Amino acid sequence: MRVLILADAQFATHERALIERVIVGLTVEGIEAQLVLPNERELVGYRVGVLGEPLFYASRGLALTQKIRAAQIARQVADDNEDQTGIVDIVHVMGGAAWGMGRELARILGAGLVLEIWRSGLSDQARGLHLDAEQDRAMFLVPERAFEPQLRQALPDAMIRCVPWGAQVPDEPVPIFRDEKLISIVLMSTGRQSEQSLAAFDGIADAIAEREDVMVFANLEVVKRTGIWDRVKQRKLTGRFTIIDRSEDRRDLLLRCDLLIYPDTLHEERTLLLDAMGAGMAVIAGDDPKIAPLHEESGAMIIERSTREVWAEQVRAVIESPDQAKVSADQGRAYIKKHRRAALHIESLNDAYESLLAAEANPDPS
Repeated sequence: MRVLILADAQFATHERALIERVIVGLTVEGIEAQLVLPNERELVGYRVGVLGEPLFYASRGLALTQKIRAAQIARQVADDNEDQTGIVDIVHVMGGAAWGMGRELARILGAGLVLEIWRSGLSDQARGLHLDAEQDRAMFLVPERAFEPQLRQALPDAMIRCVPWGAQVPDEPVPIFRDEKLISIVLMSTGRQSEQSLAAFDGIADAIAEREDVMVFANLEVVKRTGIWDRVKQRKLTGRFTIIDRSEDRRDLLLRCDLLIYPDTLHEERTLLLDAMGAGMAVIAGDDPKIAPLHEESGAMIIERSTREVWAEQVRAVIESPDQAKVSADQGRAYIKKHRRAALHIESLNDAYESLLAAEANPDPS
């Protein structure tokens, strides 16, 4: 089997870890996987481990030229062979901005089309893709079962599979809240829910106001979108606050911290959250009912009412009672190990591909 993984710029930037795991995992299973990315400036130099360079496509252009741009990718994939049909079995698209390109590429290559619904909001966008039953054999993947009803409502006849994403679970958990080192807190957010992000930051600042043994890290996005830096200066925390640019490239650093603060409730799947739990970090998160790993007795500490006072109370409880936080962290790690390991994701993904190919080979006569 040969699979193209086609991502848009946003997904490639924020989910490099997932893309790498998928490509490496499929390769281990004997499936040839090739990454295809938009030729955006921020993706220059993008690599997937030792598996070589991706192909790049022109993501900008008039809608009328999309077929032409897709044909250019197809020629690269087919090494300029005139007959391109059957060279690729699956085009797997990650990121809504690449859906149209993926559809055209799958049509040219005669391949099955797999579309990743990595956030619940993409379900409504799926209706506008205008798939053609005669031309397109498509399957939608949801990482959470809670995403499925909205997608089913938008596309009642669509092929939908739940394929939960997976995380890396190291042999040993990260040692958190050690007596001999500073406490490290990571605030990770898209910043699109600014009030929740600011409430979380203010809660952290209040909780550590009387302490000198706590460092705080935050990703650049949340700092830029919410204006947190002004509050950092007001609270005189500049010496203890570090902004992480290109946080995806520094995930290993973030996963060595003690506590992850995750205020977003955007109904989005993020491997950083899964990785933090799998590594054995303590996690305090906003209450997103559509994200199963935040519930199901996963050990995550949930903020049901996102106010400064509630965040401060929970952060303070964690840093003042580290033994209890370690129990919660161990529970989260056990949950990921049982339900959300990366190997389970690859196994489910392979099954989904096989199911789509079987449906192509034996189409419903109705």
